[in-house]
Amino acid sequence: MTVDYLSAINSSGSGLNISQIVTSLVDAETAPEQESINKKIEAKTLEISALGDVSSELSKLKDTANSLSNKTKLTTNSASTKNTIEVTTPSTAKVFSSDVKVTALATPQTLEFSGYSSTSSNVGSGTITVDFGNWITNGTATDTDSLFSSSTNVSASTSLGTPNTHSNLGGLITIATSAGGNHSSTSFTVVGTDMAGNAIEEVITGAGDSATATGTKVFKSVSSITPGSTVGTGSVTVGHSAASFGANSALTSSIITIGSGTGTLTAIASNLNSVIGVNASILNKGDGTYSLVVRTDTGVNKAVRITVSENASDRGLSEIDTTSDNASHQTTAATDANLIVDGVSVARDSNIINDLFEGFTMTLTETTSSSFRISSSLDKVQALENLKSFIDIINKARSSLNLLTKQGSENTEPGPLYNNVIVNSIKNKLVSISTGAISGFGSENLYLSELGVRTERDGTLSVNETTFNEQLDLDSTVFDAIFNTMFSSSSPYLSVSASSTSADPIPGAYGFVYDGSTAKLDGTDMTSVIGSDGNSYFLSSATSELGGIKVQPSQTVNSAFIYYGRSLIDTLSNYIDKSLSATGDIAKSEQIVGKNLSDLNIDLSNVENKVESLTARYKKQFSAMESAVTSLKGTGEYLTNMMDAWNKE
Repeated sequence: MTVDYLSAINSSGSGLNISQIVTSLVDAETAPEQESINKKIEAKTLEISALGDVSSELSKLKDTANSLSNKTKLTTNSASTKNTIEVTTPSTAKVFSSDVKVTALATPQTLEFSGYSSTSSNVGSGTITVDFGNWITNGTATDTDSLFSSSTNVSASTSLGTPNTHSNLGGLITIATSAGGNHSSTSFTVVGTDMAGNAIEEVITGAGDSATATGTKVFKSVSSITPGSTVGTGSVTVGHSAASFGANSALTSSIITIGSGTGTLTAIASNLNSVIGVNASILNKGDGTYSLVVRTDTGVNKAVRITVSENASDRGLSEIDTTSDNASHQTTAATDANLIVDGVSVARDSNIINDLFEGFTMTLTETTSSSFRISSSLDKVQALENLKSFIDIINKARSSLNLLTKQGSENTEPGPLYNNVIVNSIKNKLVSISTGAISGFGSENLYLSELGVRTERDGTLSVNETTFNEQLDLDSTVFDAIFNTMFSSSSPYLSVSASSTSADPIPGAYGFVYDGSTAKLDGTDMTSVIGSDGNSYFLSSATSELGGIKVQPSQTVNSAFIYYGRSLIDTLSNYIDKSLSATGDIAKSEQIVGKNLSDLNIDLSNVENKVESLTARYKKQFSAMESAVTSLKGTGEYLTNMMDAWNKE
C-alpha cells in the first residue's frame, strides 16, 4: 500500500489531502487537452485500419474482375462428341460454322530398345546426338511431263508415287537418266521448300548417260525441276530409301555425354528425358527383361534420329543408334493430324489445334468416317450473366467504400475516412471507370449505357435486359470492350498485335498508311521486319505512345485504321494495381495519416510531460505551505504551553 507521506505530515499540518488537491489542479489544467489528443489518435488509428480495409476491398475487386477477364459471348457446338472446340481467345473469336472430317490423328514416334536384364544394366558410354525430323518414304516422280525430252519445267508434285501427297515426302533429290548419247554435263535446277518450310533451290550436275546424280539439300516439297538441256528419258526420286532422314532445321539438336561406367538403363532414360520433345521410360516386359521406350511429340517432322558415338573401352551404347536401323526399333511412326475442312485438306502436327479457326482451339481424339458440323453462336444468356457479375462486384466495392467515407449526420457517426481526400478520389475514379468512355474498339467511343447499364438513384448500377439483348443483336463490340483487351483493324487484310517487347499502347484509333515502300502509323514511320516464318510485317516504336504495335498484311493495304482497345476490366485492374503499389494513392494516404498519428503521439507525450511537471511543482508548493503551517503550529503550541504555565503560577 502506497503511503501518502504528504497527507501524513498534514496530521500535524493543515490537515488537507494535498495529493488529491494536486491531482485535481493538474487534471483541470491538462485533461481537456489530453482528451482532445486521445480522440484524434483514436480517429487516426481507425483511419489507418480503414485504409487497410480499402486495400482489401480493392484487392478483392481486382481478383474478382480478373476472374471475369476474357469472358466470351459465344458458345460452341460440335456434332462429334470426341472432337471438340472451345473459345480460347474471345477477343478474336467470331460466329462461324464449318464441316470437318478427321482422316488421321497426329501420333508420336515410338521406339523400343529391348532385351536388357535390369534397369541397372550397363548400356555403355559415349555421346548420344538427338536430331528431329522426318523419316522418309521413297517417292518417284515419273516422266509424265517429258522432263527428259524438253526443257520445260515440270511440277513434281503432280507426278509422285506413294505416298500420294508431296508434302508428306522429304529428303535428297536423286535424278537418274537412261538415254544414250553424251549428256555428262547436263544440270537440273530443283526448286522447293526445306523441312522448316523455307524456300530453297539447288543445281544438280553430272547426270549423264545411264547415270545418277544426287543433290545435297533436304527437300520437304518440290515445286519444279528444270533440265538444262534435252536428256532423253529417266526418273526423279525424292528420298533415298525407307531409312532416309530429313532433319527439321526448326528444332535444335541435343548432344548427351554418357561417362564411362555411368551408362545404366536408368541413366540413359533420364538423360534422354532432359531433351525437349523426347519422353523416355523403362518398360518391365514381364518376362525378366526390360525395354527402353522413347516417345516424341506428335507430328511427322518431330521424329528423332539417334546417333551414337560409343567409347571403345565401354561398348554397347550403339544398340540405341537408329541412323541405319530405325525401322526395326520403331513401333509407331510419327504422323500429322489430317483434316478436311469445308473441302480443303489440312495437316497439323498436333491433335490440339489453335490456328485453324481464329480464337478457337480444336481438340481431336478420333477419326471420323464422314464430315461433322462445328460452329459457334451468340450466347445471350451467358453474356448477360457475365455482365451482371461485373456490375455486382462494382456495386459491392462502391458500397464498402461508401460506408468508410460517409459524412454522418445527427444520428449517425461519420465513416473513418469521411474526410480522406485520396480515398474519396479513388471512389470517384471507380465511378468514372465504370460509366465513362471506352476507346479503341472502333472509330467511336463506347459506353456501358449502350448495353442497358444505368445508374440508380442510390448510385448503384443495374442493367436493362431488353436493351442488352437488343444491343447484342445489333453490335456486340461493347461486350468485348468490357471483358476483352484487343487489337483490330478496319481492313480484313491487316493482322494487328503487340510485339513481344512492346509497352502498353495508349488505347485509341490510329491511321495506317502504306505507299508501297514505307508504312506509317499515326504519321510515324514503322520499321519493316522479316519474321522467322519468312513473312514480313511492320512495327511501330516501342518507346512511343503506340507501344510497339505489329501490323502484318496478308495483301497490300494502302490505308486503314488500327485499333487498340483496353477492356474495362483491364483498365480497372491496372488502376487498382497503381493505387495499391508502394508509391500508389493508398500508400500515400497511409504515409500522411501515419505522420499525423506520429505528431499526435508527440503532442500526447508533451502533455504527459506537462502533467509530471505540474504535479511536481504543485507538490513542492504545497509541501512548502505545509512546512510553514507545521512551523506555525509548533510556535502556537509553545506559546500555549508558556501561557498555561504562567497561569498555573
